[in-house]
Amino acid sequence: MGDMNVYNLKNTVQNQTDNSGTIQVNSLYVRRIQSTYSRNSNGIMGHLDWKHGNHSVVVRAGYTWEGYDNYQPLERMRAYPKKLYATYSGNAKDGDIIRLTSLSSATALQNSTWSAYQMQQQWRSAEEGIPTVRADYTYNTDYKSRGFGLAAGFEWRELSLENNIRMQEYDTGFDMTNYANFTNYVPSKWNLPYVFLNADGRKFDWSSLTQGSSKLASSIYDSKISNFRYKEDVTDGYVSLHYALKNTVFIAGVRADDTSYSAWMPTVSNNLVSDNFTKKSGNYINPLPSFDFVHRFPWKMNIHGAYSRSIGRPTPSNIAQAENITCGTSDEDGGAACSISRGNPNLKPRKAHNFDFSIDQYFDHSQGMVSLAFFDKMIQDDIYTLRNLTMQDGVLYNVSQPMNATGSNIHGLELSVLDRSVALWGQFFDLSMNATWMQGNMKYVNSSGQKTRINHMIYQPDVLVNGAVTWHIPAIQGGLRATATYTDKYLTSIGSYASNNQGQGAYFMLNMAFWHKVYKNVSFRYEVQNLTGTRFSNVVGNKLQYTNNTSYLGRGIYFHVVLNSL
Repeated sequence: MGDMNVYNLKNTVQNQTDNSGTIQVNSLYVRRIQSTYSRNSNGIMGHLDWKHGNHSVVVRAGYTWEGYDNYQPLERMRAYPKKLYATYSGNAKDGDIIRLTSLSSATALQNSTWSAYQMQQQWRSAEEGIPTVRADYTYNTDYKSRGFGLAAGFEWRELSLENNIRMQEYDTGFDMTNYANFTNYVPSKWNLPYVFLNADGRKFDWSSLTQGSSKLASSIYDSKISNFRYKEDVTDGYVSLHYALKNTVFIAGVRADDTSYSAWMPTVSNNLVSDNFTKKSGNYINPLPSFDFVHRFPWKMNIHGAYSRSIGRPTPSNIAQAENITCGTSDEDGGAACSISRGNPNLKPRKAHNFDFSIDQYFDHSQGMVSLAFFDKMIQDDIYTLRNLTMQDGVLYNVSQPMNATGSNIHGLELSVLDRSVALWGQFFDLSMNATWMQGNMKYVNSSGQKTRINHMIYQPDVLVNGAVTWHIPAIQGGLRATATYTDKYLTSIGSYASNNQGQGAYFMLNMAFWHKVYKNVSFRYEVQNLTGTRFSNVVGNKLQYTNNTSYLGRGIYFHVVLNSL
């Protein structure tokens, strides 16, 4: 369930200069959205192993399938209070939200007439199936092997995906004053009492609403435009040659990646969606060479260098999705009431040249290690999301579409420290820490056709830190683990203008888990995720310096029963 209050003001607050003031309220929009979803994951897998001397063969095969259903009713109402003023404050330059602090009248909203602004139901379902077969052969490639070695194999997998959405949109403008619930509840980091739309969409009498010709047409359009099917076959074959000296190992290989896909998308003509799908097919094959070397020094120090060529495939919805419309969800940003995401059937796969170099130092009888690594990736046809705002039928939409960049690069340093045997107060602990510093850039063509460079890549924070501590408790055959993560802010989509860029704000999160054995092959595991109650902020701006909204997802508490094999 999600409830939202959105105040529309008579004039725009000048974010750059006005840190406080008074402004007239034009309207208040109140939203309630609910989801009832189910998800099931299934799979069957098997493998055969054969080993003789220096020869080894492993064959794996399996099939996994997954289904998803979600029923989502949405109700929105609005009021135009008379002579209502709000005071506001906040330092926008420091990334604060400009917050309303008080209202001039406690009764102006209660005395207003509330009318329906948006009423809709959505049924969403998706099914996915993935069969896969893999075979690997190795000769003389173990850690202690010397001389010539060989590894070869192949993998085939197929992805079939079907996405179906049905929408029912209803006439609005009718009176909803009786549904307005005025409370004394004040949400965190908010200052005004909340107004709720007091209706349960899952029990609401939708049959009492009318559906005129325009809403019927939009329901049919929005239902059909979001449906798609996608099928992808990937065949990989590889061979690598190994040569091991006493302290040095060389590996050179190549992998051939052969991908073919078909996407079935809705056909649109004169703003009408046909029941027949348009099929878009494509295929590509890429040789992906790689070279590695490792040298072991006698004082428990290793150096490792590697070069590889890699490929990243677009997601099915990036290619096959004609249009997906969501309204009033947590995605809404930039003041948009609805979001439209579109696929791009001409999207190319992401290709990269990868260079890596690391120095590893072992200690504590090889139970601990300190590693410093440098990496550099030169990326061709990187995939990013281009976003812009558009007005349709009086509703502001946030439109996003995946695109290919003309060139990208990312490089950085990674420091890792771990020790699997730390004795303290008669107890044993595992400690690990990982810190990464990154810098990247991306060149792309913006919505105006201009070549642009941005000094970040999509989903690339400047700093990323992870840490974990595990306390082993032999008496209960279990343990206690705490994990912590700090992620710097990062870009998620590029706007039509740099000031409209969007991203995720920096956050710190702490998780904990405890487990113990209760029977021979049965263990209980308890988890608490987001123990710190971390709030996640969407940020905007050319430097992602302004907070757009903040979401509190709460804590997740999980209980697992783990069955170990005999």
